[in-house]
Amino acid sequence: MTQDEHVGLRDRKRRETRARLEDAAVTLVLRDGLEHTTVDAISEMADVSPRTFFNYFESKDAAILGVHQIDFTDDMVAAHLAKHSDLDPVESLVHLFLNLLGVPLSRSTIQRDRMEIVRRYPQLLTGQFSQVTQMAENAKKAVREVLAGYPQFAGDSSDDSAGHAARAEIMFALCSTGMRLAMEEWAAATAAAGTDTGTDTGTGTDTDTRAVTDVDAARENIEQRAITLVREVIERLK
Repeated sequence: MTQDEHVGLRDRKRRETRARLEDAAVTLVLRDGLEHTTVDAISEMADVSPRTFFNYFESKDAAILGVHQIDFTDDMVAAHLAKHSDLDPVESLVHLFLNLLGVPLSRSTIQRDRMEIVRRYPQLLTGQFSQVTQMAENAKKAVREVLAGYPQFAGDSSDDSAGHAARAEIMFALCSTGMRLAMEEWAAATAAAGTDTGTDTGTGTDTDTRAVTDVDAARENIEQRAITLVREVIERLK
């Protein structure tokens, strides 16, 4: 197994664990109510320890809503730029976002269930707002760094920092919205077809291979659809 394959497998296992925790949190809230859903209960249903739970989420509320910290570090952005210098700005940003978010491995109906939970317990959104806001600010900073490498976004002079920041925020809005819509379309199509990427990859080699292939296909579908959506908007503005 190559180093890239090892890293890819490790990342996939982390996404699977996070998906199990999210699914357990949502299932327990709908079944037992918010006040009776605990970190211990979520961890037990997901077959991990409470200590492992906190490697993924800051609180049970974060697990219920699927809010996890995404680290847009300088090293990560630099590695992305070095590896994907041949991509255009839209492709680069969508690829970056998808790499960090990962293909959703939870069941396709989980977003519908979350909407029901928020309807019952609207206070959940208030508690998680600050974390979501901070994640967005970190993401915008990463977008500014990525776009700085493209002449059409870098600005004509050093005093154009405000203009560069504004253009980066618009690109962030376009690409993140394209990603969200592409994921929603994928989830709807998956639910309609009665299939899921799922969180259980099975124990046999053939099952594991099919699961990896399904996730790879979903990733390609989401990425290309998001790029298409963003480009269509840009083309219509010309």
